[in-house]
Amino acid sequence: MEMRQLFLGYPEFVWQGLFSLGSTLIAGLIIAFVTTFYLKKKDEITRVAGVILEKRINSEQTILDFLEDASFSLEMRREDSEPLYQLLSKSGLETPHGPHFQYAKIFESHDAFQEFFRLFEQQISRNKLWLSKEVRFHLELMQGYFSWINAGLLTMQRIPLPDGIYLSDDEWRALSDKVILLQGISLDNEVKGLIARLEVLMVESIYRLNFKRSKSSFMRNGFLNRETKKIIRILSRKTLLGTQREHTVTLIILLVYQIKGLDPEQLDIGTLLDKYPEIHADAS
Repeated sequence: MEMRQLFLGYPEFVWQGLFSLGSTLIAGLIIAFVTTFYLKKKDEITRVAGVILEKRINSEQTILDFLEDASFSLEMRREDSEPLYQLLSKSGLETPHGPHFQYAKIFESHDAFQEFFRLFEQQISRNKLWLSKEVRFHLELMQGYFSWINAGLLTMQRIPLPDGIYLSDDEWRALSDKVILLQGISLDNEVKGLIARLEVLMVESIYRLNFKRSKSSFMRNGFLNRETKKIIRILSRKTLLGTQREHTVTLIILLVYQIKGLDPEQLDIGTLLDKYPEIHADAS
């Protein structure tokens, strides 16, 4: 009873001071808790960003080093390039350096190109998780680009020949080497441009980190999803590879007739090209 009277006997300003002190302590604790939680979360985000940045830099550098090595330029002697220059001109294919032929070493032979294509797909598969959306899309575009070059070799098996005449395995391999080489010469600037564009996108992805993951993917919702259709449109309409597919088929037809000793002057190229509707279908 006496203790109760003692507390009640304190002046009002004492109680106000105690209440103010308690409120301040509680507010301080709340602020300290929120600040600690925020700083820990920010530190975690910073740590994760650092890990992603390191992984991204390493992945992109690995891919870029691989492509720069693969695109190392080789030059052809003038005496060797002259007949090929005439063949490219007759087919209507671009010759970006005129009769002075240069090409990436991956186009030196069919086997060299196949090995590059296999390793390129492995590079994408191993590193794609750390790449930005823009870099991944460009790599998928390049993958489609090289796939089209590869698929062009199948055209040789569809060219109609007179009865009893066919391509032997040795002739097919020799023609494959020549077609790959000539496409590499014609597409030299474009291939190097694709690699240069990739390097720009990689640099931008490092300075503009974005943690949002793409909701679409190359294979999601079936093979021909929006991303795939976009890639096909770009390849068909905005690349030299796509716009000169008809000329590439013409080149292959001429080479096949040449190796079999047939007279290409007797060919109706226009009629033969009508047998390949796919070279027009995607451009519409």
